[in-house]
Amino acid sequence: MKPAKKKQTLPKPSPSSSAKATGYHHGNLREKVLEHSKKVLETTGVSSLSLRDIANDLGVSHTAPYRHFPKKMDLLQALVTEGFRELTEAMERAWNHSEDPLEKVKMAGVEYIFLLLKNPRRTELMFGGEIYVSGDPLSDELRECGKLAYLGMFKIVEYGQKSLKLKNSVPTDTLMMSFWSGVHGFAVLNERKWKQIKSKEEEESFRKEVNQILEIMIEGTRL
Repeated sequence: MKPAKKKQTLPKPSPSSSAKATGYHHGNLREKVLEHSKKVLETTGVSSLSLRDIANDLGVSHTAPYRHFPKKMDLLQALVTEGFRELTEAMERAWNHSEDPLEKVKMAGVEYIFLLLKNPRRTELMFGGEIYVSGDPLSDELRECGKLAYLGMFKIVEYGQKSLKLKNSVPTDTLMMSFWSGVHGFAVLNERKWKQIKSKEEEESFRKEVNQILEIMIEGTRL
């Protein structure tokens, strides 16, 4: 009598197989959640952000994102923190752009305008979103990143004053806020125009307009 053949069984899927399919592992899930959340935020708005939906989109368990963001407000604060961090980097690029104080100011405006145009919904959260009225305390990291972004632009305007290129008859923070308000307002008012650009020629024309607007702003603040 022949011995009975052992029943063949399929190998069990690796616990990380679904993770591989979605391109993440436990070490970078937080970054993946933030990256996807940013896309959802800019596409459909803050009200559409859901940790459960994000988990579905990423192909992970519904509880996985909560390990990094216990509630939605934690996710929103993380997105805002990332925004201020990018703004700080933008101001650093402007600072390093030129030795000319006025060119530093101009590049700060360019950097700010296009950062906002590429992330309009996130910018709304950064400067007037629900994180400030939710009652939840702001994280230390968010406060620090916001402060660094502010100081990045402050340093540029202060340098212009000390170099006797910008008006020094008003406090630095007042002059900076005047310039900041101008570039922020321009970007907000031209968001739709930016999104409707279809050709390289249209983009070049828009960038020329940005430069002209900034020259007008700087002319009003220089000595």
